[in-house]
Amino acid sequence: MAKQPSSLSEAIEKLENASHGKVQDFKEILEKDYNELRKTLDDLKPYLDDLKNNVESEVKKTKNQVEGKVKENPWVVLGLVGLIAFVIGWIFGQRKQD
Repeated sequence: MAKQPSSLSEAIEKLENASHGKVQDFKEILEKDYNELRKTLDDLKPYLDDLKNNVESEVKKTKNQVEGKVKENPWVVLGLVGLIAFVIGWIFGQRKQD
């Protein structure tokens, strides 16, 4: 068995020495995990950039299609917006009555 400390200062010193090794081990594990995470993110960056560009392209294309449809039939769009607003208002109105 380990020798019991003879004083409070000796006990504190033993605790500090024991914890220093654990802190160093923990720090090394964190640095390793951080480096692995950094490498993974660096590997994913080109894929994510490509995905971002594709999404931006599709959003612009869809936006242009919607704008074209709205310009072709503004009354239909206005009617749909009114109908949706009515349904949402009716749903919230029913909740207040219950």
